[in-house]
Amino acid sequence: MSPEVERFLTGLGNTLLWSVVSILIVIAVFELLERKYKLMQEIFSENSTAAAILAGSFVLGIFYAVTQIVIH
Repeated sequence: MSPEVERFLTGLGNTLLWSVVSILIVIAVFELLERKYKLMQEIFSENSTAAAILAGSFVLGIFYAVTQIVIH
């Protein structure tokens, strides 16, 4: 196998692995927030923009942190 193909497959594997890891972390954090603060009820029943922004910031923050880990 040529070095370029091997490098590509290694990069693809790392990308898929870290994507799955970050999605699992986001799901775990979101479930924790849901159980403790009833986040989905706050967002949809109460129409709470602040709760939606909080949830979005957690998701983006986790994805950003995982991206920085992968890059460095």
